[in-house]
Amino acid sequence: MEKIIYIIPGLGENCNLLRYKKLAEALQFSGYKVNCVNPDWYMPISGQVFKIEKEAILLGFSFGAILAYLVAQKYPCKKVIFASMSPIQKFSFKELEKDFRRDIAPKLGKKLAKERGTELARDIKNIKISLKELQTPFITLVGEKEEEMMPADFIVPQTGHIMTNRYIKCIQKLV
Repeated sequence: MEKIIYIIPGLGENCNLLRYKKLAEALQFSGYKVNCVNPDWYMPISGQVFKIEKEAILLGFSFGAILAYLVAQKYPCKKVIFASMSPIQKFSFKELEKDFRRDIAPKLGKKLAKERGTELARDIKNIKISLKELQTPFITLVGEKEEEMMPADFIVPQTGHIMTNRYIKCIQKLV
C-alpha cells in the first residue's frame, strides 16, 4: 500500500519555500508520496477543506494545522500531525483583523485588504478547535522556543515557530 502524506504550510507560506522542500524530500526518502497543499491565504480557510484518502497522513504547520484540523474533521484519515498549531482561540477578532489587513495590504491594496481582513478574521473566530472530539488519531508538536506554546505531545528542542531541520527530523520519526 502506498504511504501518502499531505503537507500544509503556515500562514503566508507555501511549499516552494526551502524548508518545506526539505521536509518533502525527507518524507519522500522515508517512502512517502508527498502531496503539498498551498492554501490561498487571502481566502477564508474554512472554505479550503479538501478530500484526502483514509490511509493518508495529514501534516499542518501553524495556520496550516488549523486547515489540517478542518480537513480531518470532515475526512477522517490515518493520522494528523499538528505542528506548532496556531492558538487561534487566544487572538481577539480585532487582533486578527488588524494583522490580516496589514499582511494583505501590500499584495491586494488597502481597500481590498480592509474587506478581506475582516472576512478572514470572522472566519477564524468561527472555527472551534476541539481535539478531544476529533475522530482521527493525532500528534501535537511545538517548538521549545515558541512564544505562544500550546500543550503538545512532543517538544522540538531549540526551535521556535518555524519549520527547521530539527522539526523535520522529529516529524520523520513520528510518521
